[in-house]
Parts: sequence; C-alpha cells; structure tokens
Amino acid sequence: MQRIKEKMERGKTEEKQYESKRKLKVCVATCNRADYSKLAPIMFGLKNQPEEFELEVVVLGSHLIDDYGNTFRMIEQDEFDIGSKLHTIVRGEDEAAMVESVGLALVKLPDVLQRLHPDILIVHGDRFDALALATAAALMNIRILHLEGGEVSGTIDDSIRHAISKLAHYHACCTRMAEQHLIAMCEDHSRILLAGCPSYDKLLSSQRRDDYMDIIKSWLGDKVKDHDYIVALQHPVTTDIQHSIKIYGLMLDALISFNKRTLILFPNIDAGSKEMVRVMRKKGIEQHPNFRAVKHIPFEQFIQLVCHAGCMIGNSSCGVREAGAFGTPVINLGTRQTGRET
Repeated sequence: MQRIKEKMERGKTEEKQYESKRKLKVCVATCNRADYSKLAPIMFGLKNQPEEFELEVVVLGSHLIDDYGNTFRMIEQDEFDIGSKLHTIVRGEDEAAMVESVGLALVKLPDVLQRLHPDILIVHGDRFDALALATAAALMNIRILHLEGGEVSGTIDDSIRHAISKLAHYHACCTRMAEQHLIAMCEDHSRILLAGCPSYDKLLSSQRRDDYMDIIKSWLGDKVKDHDYIVALQHPVTTDIQHSIKIYGLMLDALISFNKRTLILFPNIDAGSKEMVRVMRKKGIEQHPNFRAVKHIPFEQFIQLVCHAGCMIGNSSCGVREAGAFGTPVINLGTRQTGRET
C-alpha cells in the first residue's frame, strides 16, 4: 500500500510538472482589416513569448477577397504563419448573403477547431464572422476571449457584440463603462480585464514618425499639404440600407463641393456595400481629380493619414475612437455609432 501511495504521488507530481511546462495554445481568428489592427498587438505579444504560448492564426471573411484588398497579405508581411484560410463569404452584399456567410463559416470551422484543439480562442468585436467563430467555439467547449465587448453602438452590430460577449468566457474591454455593461449582463467580474484599446500603443507611438509627409504624398499626391485634406470612410447600416445609401450619396456630393483633396476608402462587405460602390462610380469619384479611392491602406500608414487630416467624415468607429487619439476633427454621419463612447 505504501509503494502504491508513493507511486501515485510521483504520478501526480509528474503530471503537475507536465502541466506547468505545457505551452498554452492560443488561436487568434481575424476576419477583416479592422479587427486585425486590434488583434495584431496581441499576436505580437504572444509570438514574443514562445516558451509560454503556441500561436495559431486563422484567417477568414473579407481578408481573402480580392475586391477588399486581399488583406491577409498584411498578416503574412508581419511574419505570422497563417495556419488556416477559410473562404466563408457568400457574395451578394445583401442581408441574405450575410446569413449565408455565417452558415458557411459554421460548416467549415468545426474541422479547423477540432484539428487545432486550442486552449483558448481570441475573437474581436461585433462582426457577423466573429459571431460564427464564437458560436462554433462555445459549442465545442473551447474557451473564448472576447475583445472590446460591453460597448454600445447603433444597428445590428450592437446585438452581435452582446451575443458574442454572452458566448465568451473571458473579456478584455476598453472602458470602465464597457466593464459595467458586462457586469450588468451577469458576466463574472473576475474574468473581465479592463485593458484599454489594444491598438492605442501603436497609434500614439506612430504619431511621432518623421516620414508622415512621404506617406501622405504617396496616397494623395505631391501638392497636398498637412491638415489640408479629408479622409472619408462610410459603411452601410444593415438595419436601414436605403437610408444609409442616401446619406452616402449626400456625403459624396458635399465632398465634391468642398473642392479639397479627399482620400475615400471603399465600404466594408456588409449588406448594402455593393449599392454604395455603385453610387460612388455613378458620381465618377474614382476618376475625379480631387479624390483618391482605395480598397485598403496598411494600418501604420492609415494612422498617419488620419492623424494629419484636416477632417475625417463617415460612420466608422475609427472616427469615434482612433481619431480621438490625435484630436482629428470628425463628422459622424447616421446611426451606426449611436451610443458609442467618445
């Protein structure tokens, strides 16, 4: 009996040593250019501690679509190994296509998650792709860390964000108010980390770059001056597509009348984006001498363009959050950011 007891104790000790030595396998899933800007600092942090963490990167959503800039390439340029690429977007840019895209992601994700078998999955924000990720992981008993939950904004994004928060097991939120919202949703306070916006370190350190005029001129031409151009970025509002298309047309008319150099980014892949691009092309924005229309700008360069703009206009959360780091004046249009903390 004594020998058996000693053997069992040795077994427990070895098991504890194994557990302490074992790396934590962390899967980071990114769906588009916007969420990668928030996830990248965390991914670099995990990569820089290889003795503690094993990083797996899954790419899906609009990252893999040519019309949206094939933005998975910027992940490869940052020297991350992409373990899985999932084509999950059903084209159509309408409400039905969004639902079908969620369904397609749910069909493809179980095989990937079963193969990777991560200890934890990190997802960001309020995209329909992220909802598919959280749903699949929760049903497969994989722990979920949700970034930027507890925030309030307009449209369906709000509902999706809160749904992901309820599926998640751990939370890293940006503001004290967001933390209070998560607690009000009955999330365990001990599993909530008030961490701030993960992209802010990069925003503030990049603000002091000396080559910002080279970046501005490369996108807007040699004649442009500091704080004498506009950055425009507007996405469709999926709960009121026709109204958001109308606002988009009015914004373009106003920008044309301003007679200022304007950098305009194509809208995201939400329902209604195809109609918005059609309005842009009908008004001749891509050929207009004052405009530069682009599908994607690397995040480090986009930061410089927002920081030194005379004004930013649209309904992107970047105008409410990132632009605030620089004090860039912003005109927010429509209901997409209703309730968002400034």
